[in-house]
Amino acid sequence: MVYLGGPRRRKGTRGRGLYLHDPPPGYRPPRLRIPLKERQREARQEWILMRVTTVVLVLLAVAVLVIISVMIATYS
Repeated sequence: MVYLGGPRRRKGTRGRGLYLHDPPPGYRPPRLRIPLKERQREARQEWILMRVTTVVLVLLAVAVLVIISVMIATYS
């Protein structure tokens, strides 16, 4: 918690000053109203991306293992 400065109030008065983690006065966090179809579309996109990434990484790992085994086999 960091005090941001500003006028200090006397002891006994209401308020404690402005600190870094405090939201600005009158701030209301935004309400995220994402439609169901949009959420489903994003979830589908993420699912597809994760599957493609998984397949690519598995194929890459297999290719590296094959290259290493070929190098070992030809060295001996």
